[in-house]
Amino acid sequence: MQKFKTVLVAVLSMFILFIHNSRSEDIPKLFRFDKENALKEWKEKIFKNKVLYSVEPIQEGGYLAAASTKSCSGLFYRLRFNPKELPMISWKWKVTQFPDKSKAENAEGGWVEKDDYPARVYVIFPSMFFKNTKCIEYVWDENLSKGTTMTSPYMENIKIIVVESGKTNINTWVYEERNIHTDYIDVFGKKPPHVGAIALMTDSDNTLSTAEALYTEIKVGYKNE
Repeated sequence: MQKFKTVLVAVLSMFILFIHNSRSEDIPKLFRFDKENALKEWKEKIFKNKVLYSVEPIQEGGYLAAASTKSCSGLFYRLRFNPKELPMISWKWKVTQFPDKSKAENAEGGWVEKDDYPARVYVIFPSMFFKNTKCIEYVWDENLSKGTTMTSPYMENIKIIVVESGKTNINTWVYEERNIHTDYIDVFGKKPPHVGAIALMTDSDNTLSTAEALYTEIKVGYKNE
């Protein structure tokens, strides 16, 4: 229970970072990770140990590599737009190693002990009151079925959507595209406020294992043509 409380505070503090600091930018925004300084405006939040995030600007057109060893930290980018007008987000990701959840199947703490994913993409909807901050978390999971939606074990206002499942596409670039406006209504039952940030995370702290993934071509805030 103490671990649960510690992580919950860390997650809440992550959201507070964006309440007063989200900024308007040219939208749509595209992140290719094809330059050495591609992470210059991204911020890192360390929850438990540091995930190794590194930019590979030349290989395969550029990508962000994430390697987690018993660690959990995320990268966050502040931006602001209305998902009713510009509802789309897309990205490419490649999982090269899944966290080992086998030892957590019967672990005390249940789902919390298994809440590791090789790749996560977040869309964050901040509020002046952190308890009203909401988040959609898109994940690639080894076992959960594609299309599964869940509430995070850490916070009711974090909704998880499994957009890729299994090892069939391991070591392969997979393209994803989601309608943020539609997804928000589906998981929260009402229309979304403005987006205040996006985030990426690869983690393996709960399972005390390792996980690795690559990310590229993240495009956010555009209309579906």
